[in-house]
Amino acid sequence: MVKDADLFAAAMAGVKPLKRKRAAASRVPAVEAKAGPTAAGKPAVGKPAVVPPTILVPRPRPLPVRPGVPDLSPDGRQFDRDVSRALSRRKLSPEASIDLHGMTLAAAERAVTRFLDRASSQDLRVVLVVTGKGLREEGGRTIDGRIRGEFVGWLNRGDNRERVRAVRAAHAHHGGTGAFYLLLRRRSSASSRSLRAKPQR
Repeated sequence: MVKDADLFAAAMAGVKPLKRKRAAASRVPAVEAKAGPTAAGKPAVGKPAVVPPTILVPRPRPLPVRPGVPDLSPDGRQFDRDVSRALSRRKLSPEASIDLHGMTLAAAERAVTRFLDRASSQDLRVVLVVTGKGLREEGGRTIDGRIRGEFVGWLNRGDNRERVRAVRAAHAHHGGTGAFYLLLRRRSSASSRSLRAKPQR
């Protein structure tokens, strides 16, 4: 008896298999994911990189002037008379000086602040600031130079006002109206020392 398997093999003996065409694989361009930091340290796919914020360090503000402290005036009324007399008679000389000639207003203001900071840290008593006269005629009036005109205003600002006790125009042999004597505050009464005359150079 002929089996079904034998009949099927005989029927398929002349049949040739069809050749398959390989399907072309579609090429999909690879997309590179941007790596962003995550808590686990693994790159976050599809998320933009996190940029840390810029931290701005604020500049220290000048100390406010204590309430009740009067503004400085260059007329000499607040200046110690004994010190002024000693300066006039050349028995006393300024312990330090600074010349602001040739500076811009901004540079001169910064220079004055640094100068007063150093003088105060050295516990000096009398210093000299040369502003220059800078006088000019404008509209029939005589106007002070810009640095000289702004100088006392700088002294009345926070940190400077705490360091300066009084201001007055210098005597002729120290620059006259183109310079100023500054009488500084002492850091403590314990450090107070008598004024000593210094020889002129």
